[in-house]
Amino acid sequence: MELYDVSEFWKFDLRVGLVRKAEKLRRTKKLIKLDVDFGTERRTVITGIADQYSPKELEGRKFIFVLNLKPKEFSGVKSEGMLIVAETEDGRVYLLPVPEEIPEGAKVW
Repeated sequence: MELYDVSEFWKFDLRVGLVRKAEKLRRTKKLIKLDVDFGTERRTVITGIADQYSPKELEGRKFIFVLNLKPKEFSGVKSEGMLIVAETEDGRVYLLPVPEEIPEGAKVW
């Protein structure tokens, strides 16, 4: 495992976001388009977990997202962040929900 100085960690902007809407992207097996509310702004985030979770399992829930990544296009839709999940060696993905009382946009560190 490579080790990094803590200053590298602080480069990432991790925030709590509320998934307002989620929908499977057509013609894809794993992609879900999320409309995420960060309190002061809303963003589109594409996540590749549709093989393990349905869009309905994500809507109305809060999760942690990385916001300061370069936008990337997936199946013609621009993603403006990344959902943080846990993954085991066998490829099982686990959602990391945030308690309801934590406001959208709260910084995570």
